Amino acid sequence: MVNDDRGRMIIREATREDARQIAEIVVEDWKMAYRGIIDSDYLDSLSVEERHQRELQRYRQYRVAAVGREILGFTWNGMAGDEGADCEIIALYVRYARRKSGTGRALFQDSMDIFRAAGRKRMIVWCLRENAEARKFYERMGGEAWKTGTHPWGNRNYDMIAYLYRLDG
Repeated sequence: MVNDDRGRMIIREATREDARQIAEIVVEDWKMAYRGIIDSDYLDSLSVEERHQRELQRYRQYRVAAVGREILGFTWNGMAGDEGADCEIIALYVRYARRKSGTGRALFQDSMDIFRAAGRKRMIVWCLRENAEARKFYERMGGEAWKTGTHPWGNRNYDMIAYLYRLDG
């Protein structure tokens, strides 16, 4: 899919040129959405330059929502899954100023469509237990709280919750 010249949002495979904006979205999102959840020292240490180098290595794994050259958000999908699930949205980020614009829903639906086309049946999404906004979004998208776990960032482990989606029914 190519950029729409009428200014409409499209979802497409990420390119190397998108890596910088992807890094900006991640760093901004973490600093805004996770303030008060993740330790401030860790959030303050996040760097767009450092993240850009990481995204240059893995941008091929992403799908982006774009209007022209502006990246509004992206997803990172994984076909291998967790026990009991055979696919996962590893990450879904939307530019903070574009939240509640439909971008997240469009990216989420795009991931589900890809998984269904690949014959996958059970998708999961992990998020921070304390991230009330993300949890509401995943519940509105039809997810059922499925299991819990922890994930380390900085010097701490954070409580996580996985949402399960049945794709075959």
